[in-house]
Amino acid sequence: MKKIYIIGAGTLGCFIADIIESLESFQVGGFFDDNYPKKDKALNYPIIGKINDIKPQKINLAVGVGDPNFRKLIIEKEIFKGNFFPSIVHSSTVISKYSNIEEGVILGPNSSVLNGSVIKRGACLLSHVNVNQDVEIGPFSLVGAGVVIGNNVVLGDGVHLGLGVKIKLNQKVPSWSYIE
Repeated sequence: MKKIYIIGAGTLGCFIADIIESLESFQVGGFFDDNYPKKDKALNYPIIGKINDIKPQKINLAVGVGDPNFRKLIIEKEIFKGNFFPSIVHSSTVISKYSNIEEGVILGPNSSVLNGSVIKRGACLLSHVNVNQDVEIGPFSLVGAGVVIGNNVVLGDGVHLGLGVKIKLNQKVPSWSYIE
C-alpha cells in the first residue's frame, strides 16, 4: 500500500484522509501543516512537520488547502522538488471510462464524471458533485459539495465554485473566478 502525505490538516485535509481510507491502494502517511508543533495530530494521524519541511523525497502528496492560488503554488513547488500527486478518487465516485482524470485530482464521495469530461491537474471536487458530459474543469479548481455542472461547460484555471452552485449548459467560466 502506498502512503500519501496530506498538506494541510484542516477540514479539507481531513476530508482527503477520509477518501484515502476508502481505498485499498493508498494509506494516509500523516500530515504537513503550518500549525505544527502546536497542533500535532489530525484525526488519528500525526502531523509530522510544517509545509516547508517537505523534502524532495519522491513521496506521494495530496493538497488539503482549498484556495486555488495556494493549491497551484504548492503543487508546482512540490513537483519541481520531485514529489508526486496521485489522483485520489473516493470508492463511491462514478467515472465514465470515456472521461479523463489528470494527476493530482481529488474526487469526493458520491460524485460523478460523465463521458467526454476532463478534470485537469490538481483540481478538487468535494462530495456529491455532478459533472455532466463534455465538461472541462481547469487545473487547481475547487468545486464545492453539491455542485451540478451542465454539458459542454469549460471552467478556467483555478475556478472556485461554492456549495450547491449550478452551472448551466454551454457556459465558459473565466480563470480564477469565484462563484457562490
